[in-house]
Amino acid sequence: MEPTWTKQIPSSLICDTYYTFFVVYAIIFVIVLLNAGFTLFATKGLNSGIKIVLFLMNGVVAAVTVTLMLFMYLMCDRALLAPKK
Repeated sequence: MEPTWTKQIPSSLICDTYYTFFVVYAIIFVIVLLNAGFTLFATKGLNSGIKIVLFLMNGVVAAVTVTLMLFMYLMCDRALLAPKK
């Protein structure tokens, strides 16, 4: 079912693309963690309910980015570069 023109693209190029996305998601994850720490500790005058909501939103974004990081890594490692049996 794969078109002939896509068969010419090497798996290593696709894997490098997934790895780049993995690094981008890792950077986003670090930014989210720093933002969560800032929200909890550096915003003294903010209402505590708002702080909790912001922290939970950061938690959701962190969970999504970790999940995407995992899938990007596994897609490259297992599917594209796995040794053929």
